[in-house]
Amino acid sequence: MRSYLGVDYGRSRIGLAISQSGLLARPLMVVKNKGARKNLAMLGQVVKQYEINCIVIGLPVHKDSAMSVEVKAFAKTLEPLGAEIVFQNEMLTSIAAEEVTNDKKLIDSIAASMILSDYLEGGN
Repeated sequence: MRSYLGVDYGRSRIGLAISQSGLLARPLMVVKNKGARKNLAMLGQVVKQYEINCIVIGLPVHKDSAMSVEVKAFAKTLEPLGAEIVFQNEMLTSIAAEEVTNDKKLIDSIAASMILSDYLEGGN
């Protein structure tokens, strides 16, 4: 069975969500963006702990092209983890997450779960 990690990348925080069934995504945690090496080490622990096969990273398709480039560079740093890396349109997920909660500590992980849910619902 495939296990998935959803990622909502941000310059200051990274929201994470998981799906161990491939059916239901749930928020996992929000971590501080500490740069490529530290992010790789932290995400490596998550990938190992949850036996992640596929990392689904939210990509801002029509918003800020500079951010899209940054997200793709972030994804490249995760290649050593050995999991498949795919992108999912993340348009408006943070805004939708803010409608669910006002808790700034949860918004990014809820956005990550929305990104992952969208990917899973797409039949992937």
